[in-house]
Parts: sequence; C-alpha cells; structure tokens
Amino acid sequence: MPAASLAGQYHPPQLSEGQLVGDWRGADGSVLRLAPDGHAELNRVPAHNDVDEDGDFSLCDGTGTWTREEGNDFQNTDRDGVLVHLDNECGQETYWTIGGTTPEPELFVRFGDPDAGELRILTQR
Repeated sequence: MPAASLAGQYHPPQLSEGQLVGDWRGADGSVLRLAPDGHAELNRVPAHNDVDEDGDFSLCDGTGTWTREEGNDFQNTDRDGVLVHLDNECGQETYWTIGGTTPEPELFVRFGDPDAGELRILTQR
C-alpha cells in the first residue's frame, strides 16, 4: 500500500485527562510531569519564547498548570492536545499536540517554521 494511503488513515489516540497524567520524557533530559489536579512540573521542557523571537524555544524548569484541550486556534490545529502554562518567566504557554498510538502515545510540538522547524516529542514512560 502506498505511503500516502497509510498517512490518510492515521487517527491520533483519544486520551482522557486521566490518561495524560504522569511523566512525559523527551530529548535533553526533558521531563513534563502532569498531575491529576492540573499542576505541571517541568525539567528542561521546551517552551515557546516570546512571539517576537520567530518561534524559538527555551528549555524550562519550574511549575505551572496544564489543561486538556480539544483543538487549538493558536496553533491552527484541530488535534487535541495539552496546553501547558508556566508560572515563571522562562517561556510562554505551549500547546503539545497528542500523537503516537494508543499503546504508545506522544505529545509533540514544532518550534519555528511549520515546514522546517524543530520537532520536539515527549513519550509517556
């Protein structure tokens, strides 16, 4: 079957808030801990810089809050995801899109140019 046909059949997992709770890990030792009460803890987690900086990101440590979102106008996506808002000045709120598969879910965000920017992925472990 051609790759284009397979791509058209993909449906991201439908994760509830309860399924999102836990530790999400990525490159550079990133850990995003999502608590059931909406509290978030970040360790070297990428977050958007100010909008004037062309989509660059910072690796942030600290605390914040998270919510499960159904699509997001800011990111121009109809895909569900997690909106993380930081308590400190490290970075702006960042929308992590839900991807992967039901047995192996991922959260991902692209920083910079939508066609050639840097993709960051967190997996639940």
